[in-house]
Amino acid sequence: PMVGDNIGDDLGDDVGGGVGDDAAELSAVAGTGDAEAGAVLGAALSEPGWVAITPSFAAEMGWSVGDSLKVSSGSRQAWLSVGALVDFQRITPLASRKLAVMDIAQAQHLLGRPGRIHQIDLRLREGADLQAATARLAASLGPTVQVRSPQQRQQDAASLLAAFRLNLTALSLISIFVGVFLIFTSIQASLVRRRSEFGLLRSLGATRGQVLGLILVEAGLLGALGVAVGLPLGYWAATLNVDVVSSTLTNLYLLAEIEELSVPAWLYLLAVLIGIGGALAGALQPALDTSRRDPHALLTSHSLHRRAWNLAPRLALAAVMLSVVGLSWFLIWGHRLRAGGFVLGFLLLVVLPLLAPLTIKLLCGRVRPVGFGIGLSLKNLATRLQTTSFAVAALAVTVAMLVSVTFLIGSFRQTLVAWLEVTMRADIYISTESWTRGGSEAYLSSELVTALSARPWVRAVEEQRRLRVQVGALPDRQEPGREETSFRGETSFRGEASFHGRPVLLSGVNIAGAGAAWETRMPLMAGEPAVVLARMLAGEVLISEPLARKEGLAPGDSVRVLGPSGPFDLRIAGVTYDYTSEGGTAFLDLPAFARHIGPGPTNNMALFVVPGQEVEAAVDELKAAYRGRPLTFRSNRKLREEILEIFDQTFAVTRILQGMSLLIAVCGISLTLLILARERVAELALLRALGAARRQVFGLFVGEGLSMAVIGLILGLIGGLGLAAVLILVINRAYFGWTIQPSWPGRELATAVATILNDDLAGDLFI
Repeated sequence: PMVGDNIGDDLGDDVGGGVGDDAAELSAVAGTGDAEAGAVLGAALSEPGWVAITPSFAAEMGWSVGDSLKVSSGSRQAWLSVGALVDFQRITPLASRKLAVMDIAQAQHLLGRPGRIHQIDLRLREGADLQAATARLAASLGPTVQVRSPQQRQQDAASLLAAFRLNLTALSLISIFVGVFLIFTSIQASLVRRRSEFGLLRSLGATRGQVLGLILVEAGLLGALGVAVGLPLGYWAATLNVDVVSSTLTNLYLLAEIEELSVPAWLYLLAVLIGIGGALAGALQPALDTSRRDPHALLTSHSLHRRAWNLAPRLALAAVMLSVVGLSWFLIWGHRLRAGGFVLGFLLLVVLPLLAPLTIKLLCGRVRPVGFGIGLSLKNLATRLQTTSFAVAALAVTVAMLVSVTFLIGSFRQTLVAWLEVTMRADIYISTESWTRGGSEAYLSSELVTALSARPWVRAVEEQRRLRVQVGALPDRQEPGREETSFRGETSFRGEASFHGRPVLLSGVNIAGAGAAWETRMPLMAGEPAVVLARMLAGEVLISEPLARKEGLAPGDSVRVLGPSGPFDLRIAGVTYDYTSEGGTAFLDLPAFARHIGPGPTNNMALFVVPGQEVEAAVDELKAAYRGRPLTFRSNRKLREEILEIFDQTFAVTRILQGMSLLIAVCGISLTLLILARERVAELALLRALGAARRQVFGLFVGEGLSMAVIGLILGLIGGLGLAAVLILVINRAYFGWTIQPSWPGRELATAVATILNDDLAGDLFI
C-alpha cells in the first residue's frame, strides 16, 4: 500500500486502470461475460492456491480445471489448484504459453516471500507524457528501483544478446561471402559454355550494353529462383534449431525459453535483397569481362586464363599492401574501436582470395608433366588459372573460417577445463531445481543447510548467496569535463536516482570457512593470492576479468554497487579469471555481503567430504534421503560434465553455419571441375582419340580436384591461424572480456581436414 500511495501521489491522474479493467480484460481473453469474469477473479482472491494457466500448457501437461499441481521455489514446495484456463497470449501474442497467474498475496504466502514485490506495471492514461512520468517516478522512488518503459526493456534484452547475435551474424556473412564466389563460378561456367553464342551475337551487331544486360538479367532471375528456394529452407532450418538456440540463451543469459519462431517481414525483405544482390554482385565481373570483349576474343578460350596469369603478381602485391595498411591502421588507431577486430578479420578474408592466383601459379606453373599423372593435373590448374583460382579462393576462405572457429572453440574449451580444475574443489554441489530460473529467489532453508552440514562424512561446508546488481566505476573516475561515463550507453552518473550500472552477478561466499583452500582457488589476473584473500576478509571485492576489462578497473580502484537497499562503494581487492558470465561477476565474503545487502538465506552450498568417503555414494545417500524434494545433488565430476555439455551446446549453431559454408565451397570445386570439363571438350576428345583410357581421364580430374582442395587447405590453414589470433586476442577480449589460452585442437582440425578432402573427393567422383 505504501508503494502504491507513493506512485499515486507521484503521477496524480496519469495512471489509469484498476480491478474493473482487469475483469473486462479477463472476460475478453477467456471469452466470458463481465459477471463470470468477476466470479473468476473472486475465486482467485479467496480460494487457497488458485491459479490460472494457459490452455496450451494445460493440454501439454494433461491438466484440467480442478487438478492440483506441485510447484517449488528454492527448497520450498506448495500445492496449487487449477482454477481456470485463460489464453493470455490473446493479450500478448509472444507471451509464454507456460504462463501461470495467481493472486499476489497467495503467491507471497505460499512461496515464502510475504510483502515482497518484484515488479509493478503501470498503464498511463491517454495523453500522458511517458518520459516525464518516468523521470518523476525515478526521482521519487530512488536508485533502488528501476523505472523502465517497454521500449527500454527491449533495448536491455537486445544489448544482452548483442554479442551472441554478433557471433551468428559474422558467421552468416562469411557464408554469404563464400557464396558470392560460388555465384561467380556459376556465371563463369555459363559464359564458358556460351562463349561462342556471345561471340555470334556480337558479330551480328549486339552492343556491349545489351550483352551485359542479358547476363545480369539472367543472374538476377537465377538469384530470385535461389531466394524462392532458400527462404522456406532457411525457415525450416531455423525451426529445427529453435530448441538449440533456446537452450543456449537460457543457459548463458537466464532468459525465458524460446517457444516459437518469429520472423519479421523486414528480414524476408533483407533476404531477398541479399539473394538477388549477391547474385548480381557475383555476376558483375564476369559479365563486364564478357561484354567488353570483341567477337574474336570471345571465340578464343585461353585469352581469359592468360590475363589471369599476368594479373596474379599484381593481385598478390595488392594483398601485401592491404595487409600492411590494415595492420598499421589497427595498431595505430583501430585497436581503440570495439569493431576494430572485425575490420582486421575481414581484411584477412579479402587477402586470401588475392593470394590464390599467385599461389597456384607458383605451385603448379613450373610443373613438367610426364604422362597422365598428378603433374598433368597440376599443370592444368595453372593453365586455366581464371577458373581454378576462384574455386581455391572460396575454399580457402571457408577453411580459414573453419580453422579459426575450431581453434577458438578448442582453446576456449581447454581454458575452461583448466579453470574448472582450479576453481571447483568441493566434492558435492547442492542447489534447487528452480535455481536456473529463480536466481536469488531460489534459496535453501536454514534447517536444510544445518541438516546437510551435520552429515558425519562432511569435512567442510561452503555456502553461497548470489544476487544480480548494478555495478559501475565511481563518478570521480570520470574524465574531466564529462557528465557521465558510459559503456554501450549502460552506465550513468548524473545523479544517484538515475544510476544504471552494468548488471553483474554479486556472489557472497564464506571465505573464512574455506580457509587457505580458497586462496589456491583464485586464478588471479591481477593481485597476489595472500594479499587478495586478506583484503577480501576485510570487506573488499574480487571482480572478474570481463567486468575489469569493460569498465577499465584494477586492484585499488573502487566501484559503486546498487543493491536492494541502495548504492554502496567497494574497494577492489583483485581481478580473477572467470568464465561464468560475459557481463561480469563480483565476489564478497559472506559477512560483507550481509552487511551491504542484508541478511538472507543461502542460495547454493558445496560440501567437502572426509578422506576415504566415496563421493558418488554420498550423492546417492543424499538423493535417497531427500527424494521428492526440489533439490539437485551433483558430484564434482557430474557438474563438470554438465558444464562442458552446456559449452558444447552453446556452439551447436556455430557448427551448422560452418557446415553450410563448407558445403558451399565444396560445391564450388565440383562446379569448377564441370567448367574445366566443358572448356576442354575438344582436348579430351583428342586425348581419347589418341588412346587415353577412361580411367586416365578420370584420374586427371580427380587429381585436379584434390590438388585444388590441398592448395585451398594450405591457404586456409595459414589464414585460419591468423584469423584465430584475431578472434582470441582481439574480438573475444573486446566483446566478452575473457582471456583464452591458445591450445592446438589437433584432433578437431584433423577431422575437419579429412572431412574437406572426403567431400571434395566425393564431388570429384560425381564429376
